[in-house]
Amino acid sequence: MLIDYYPSNSFIHSLDVRTKLLGFLIITVAAFVFLSPFINLLIAAITFLILLTIKTPLHKIKQVLKPLLPIFLIMLLITGFTYPAEKFQLDLNKQILFYLFPDKTLPISVGGIFYGLTLTLRILIMVLASTVVTFSTPIEDIIQLMQKMKMPYQLAFVIATGIRFVPTMQKKSEMIQEAQKARGTEFGNKGLIGNIKSYIPVLIPMIVDSIRMSENLAISMLNRGFGTYKSATNLHEIKMMKKDYAICLAELIILIAAIWANTENVGVL
Repeated sequence: MLIDYYPSNSFIHSLDVRTKLLGFLIITVAAFVFLSPFINLLIAAITFLILLTIKTPLHKIKQVLKPLLPIFLIMLLITGFTYPAEKFQLDLNKQILFYLFPDKTLPISVGGIFYGLTLTLRILIMVLASTVVTFSTPIEDIIQLMQKMKMPYQLAFVIATGIRFVPTMQKKSEMIQEAQKARGTEFGNKGLIGNIKSYIPVLIPMIVDSIRMSENLAISMLNRGFGTYKSATNLHEIKMMKKDYAICLAELIILIAAIWANTENVGVL
């Protein structure tokens, strides 16, 4: 559900798509500049607050984050047990908390836990920042941006349409699963091979429905003269306003400050 658009009158919605993309890039760079999980936690909290300001339904945020929790746990454990303690600069992070085996193999260090938290927070920040952009940006603005980057509008339309249909197909998948469950199909309790086989009754209707949707879309596009002209016009042109330039300047200042702080060894492990 990362590419749903939710109309709102929030300040983020009123910004140009280029301003939001620049903000996404700078937030991502800032997350990778610092190794400290505390600084990345602050960045993640700020990004989450921005996500709340665009009035995104909380259950949608939960749907975005819930599948990532097992990945976060696995990354935290692997990093904690495998990252060498001697590579950390601070003495606190070199301390060994305990060993996984009695023969003192696979030690887990304070720094390993901190570095694992940093990696998980980086992924969380990118997910939250990209969610802010996609939840607050109409697909038409993304198409216009692609056109301004000299991409043929036919290709831009294909890419944007493919993105747009991801949540639609996900909803159809959920509907098919519910229908199959009503017919007695079980999911998630047959082992790896059994689970793969159990999704065949979902996959086949999805493929058939996807082909039908693509044919209907192609007929509709032909009836509207799609491809007749080399360029396309837009109902609302994206345009940078004064507030966009001010926000972009602030974003660049934040980027410079983050790089400077990194050169001063702020947030090292």
